[in-house]
Amino acid sequence: MSGSTWLGLSLVIAFAAVPAVSQEAPVGTVRTHIEGIQIPPIPDAPFTAKVVVTWDKPLVGGGTVSRKYYTLVARDSQGRVRRETREFIAADSAAEPPLRSFTIVNPVSGTRTTCTKAEMSCAASAFDANLALSESAAGGGGESLGRQTIQGLPTTGTRETVSNVMGPRGNGRLAISHTDAWYSSDLHIDLLVTRTDPQLGVVTLKVTELVQGEPDSTWFAIPAEYTVKGGKTP
Repeated sequence: MSGSTWLGLSLVIAFAAVPAVSQEAPVGTVRTHIEGIQIPPIPDAPFTAKVVVTWDKPLVGGGTVSRKYYTLVARDSQGRVRRETREFIAADSAAEPPLRSFTIVNPVSGTRTTCTKAEMSCAASAFDANLALSESAAGGGGESLGRQTIQGLPTTGTRETVSNVMGPRGNGRLAISHTDAWYSSDLHIDLLVTRTDPQLGVVTLKVTELVQGEPDSTWFAIPAEYTVKGGKTP
């Protein structure tokens, strides 16, 4: 199962290692950092899907405020991965979550290309597929939650629990957070992840509209209106 790391009082919600793409939302003078479900760049397991993210954040005076966004993701038979980052919107909004950027990882050429919509430009960098895969395999452990079928695929559930002391040293209280993740061995990704934390609330990442099979090649092409810095291509 893909690893999940909790960094407690730094106000970071982390659900995956490279090559996941993160979202950020301001919380006072800090930023809450949410990373997407990890999609390892492995061959011969192609699919397309929408990942729906919801965040129910507790308010100081009681109650919660709910936000959401979604991202479109794809992986082809070569192991190339494309994914987006989008802005949070209100949970009851019918608007389209604004696109911030998209990233294409190519394990064959060893490149990661990130394109920013605001600048209409892309930048390519080196990508080590072997390192990404070793980090992907580094997780595991936790309490078994059994099995369930999600999007027509069998998944295995695991709960990871972390205890942190909140408040001044010596006067703090114990805060327990946990992450429930449902892993598909067919696609080598989590299809459902739920993080529950007393300070930050509940964040859920759910794979929907899953289609197994080869994505259209346009998923991995840079749109003509974008400029690629350095002339590199994914």
